[in-house]
Amino acid sequence: MATVQKQGRGYKITVSQGYDYRGKRLRQHMTWVPEPGMSERQIAKELERQKVLFEQRVLGGTSVNANIRFKDFSDKFMAEYAKLYLKPKTIQTYTENLRRINLALGHIKLSELRTGHINAFYQNLQETGIRNRVTATAKAGLQERIGTQRGRASEFAKLAGISRATIQQAVEGNPISQASAEAIAAALGVKAKRIFDFTTHGEPLAPASVLSYHRTLSSVLARAVKWGYLQVNPADAAEKPALGRREAAYLEEDDARRLLELLQTEPIRWRALITFDLLSGLRRGELLGLRWEDVDLEAHTITIRQTSNYLPGQGVYTSTPKTAGSARPLLLSTAAMMILLEYRSWQDTQRESAGDAWEDKDGRVFTNELGAPVFPDSVSQWFSAFVSRSGLPKVTVHSLRHTYASLMIADGVPLVVVSRQLGHTQTSTTANIYSHMIASAQAKAMQTFDRFNDVLAPEQKREKQKKAAGG
Repeated sequence: MATVQKQGRGYKITVSQGYDYRGKRLRQHMTWVPEPGMSERQIAKELERQKVLFEQRVLGGTSVNANIRFKDFSDKFMAEYAKLYLKPKTIQTYTENLRRINLALGHIKLSELRTGHINAFYQNLQETGIRNRVTATAKAGLQERIGTQRGRASEFAKLAGISRATIQQAVEGNPISQASAEAIAAALGVKAKRIFDFTTHGEPLAPASVLSYHRTLSSVLARAVKWGYLQVNPADAAEKPALGRREAAYLEEDDARRLLELLQTEPIRWRALITFDLLSGLRRGELLGLRWEDVDLEAHTITIRQTSNYLPGQGVYTSTPKTAGSARPLLLSTAAMMILLEYRSWQDTQRESAGDAWEDKDGRVFTNELGAPVFPDSVSQWFSAFVSRSGLPKVTVHSLRHTYASLMIADGVPLVVVSRQLGHTQTSTTANIYSHMIASAQAKAMQTFDRFNDVLAPEQKREKQKKAAGG
């Protein structure tokens, strides 16, 4: 008898096939998603029909098509799993990666897909000329075409379906993606080549990009195993490129202090945001998703409940934190609370000035001048420009999070506490990312016991004194 369980926007239908030789229950699953606009009665009727049909296929041994081609299965994966259970940004990454994966492997039957096919695909990704990435740089006069009046950039960004930060990048003559350039041209009613110069990049994909394809492919094939299409995942044994060890970029204490000093002359909108990020160690999405209801100024705590992200075509949207461990309460310093108080005073003034034009919908802490959510890339771009003109070491917004962690580690804060503050699910994650900082702190800790050298190693002490005196 088929059973049904509501999951997300769809229904998971399960049929039991008895037990295997080890006594493990065998089950087959499928997900059915109602068409938009269906009434409850129509859904109930169609769901019963889907149950009967699926049970017939399972019991007749035809529920799984072993000859399905990879592309057809990847389409099934996206429709019946990814779009129901994965986050928007992950869905976008999978969608983009599968375009290239399907060009190489989409024609192969799942049952015939081997690790060798996957290895050849990864090797091809690392060949010269494979990237085929196109960037666009605006010709002179783009700003005049868009308009210079107040608020025009935001209006045009909405019209073009891209971020205001991307518009600013284009206007300043910085490279943007081909898709963004074409969106701008379409909104202006002109051909893209008339207002942009295009450059094709043919360098090999970086190891990190190849690993992104691997994660997508492995995820799809893992679902094929779980759904009974495959016995093993051929991507598990694939040869992946080595990333190489990269130390997390962060600021030393002196540079962090200098950063805070230089920020004192910057507009409060940016000064508060960057300062608070350094003092809290939040991910960018967590920082921009913070609401005033998540802040307890008296208890000096904040609670991470949502993130704020951006996708082309979707704009700024809110989502759940990265992992279960990311949704966390944080005890912060007095300085962090003070900068929030100063910033809230500025925001209150902005709200009064804007009146009915104030755009805030959910009491967001960090907003633009009219209360709208901040475009994530605009934070990165402002900070990058600030670092360049300030002469600070080359770091990014995410480096503030690494700086927050490094300062705690240097002060001897237990690793489990650092991990909890950062929202890592496992302490091992923290240890892997900050291994070089931990090693430095351990070396410093060992020096603590050198204070007993005069007692335990007097001869070495006298020898050092003799050399210091030039004897």
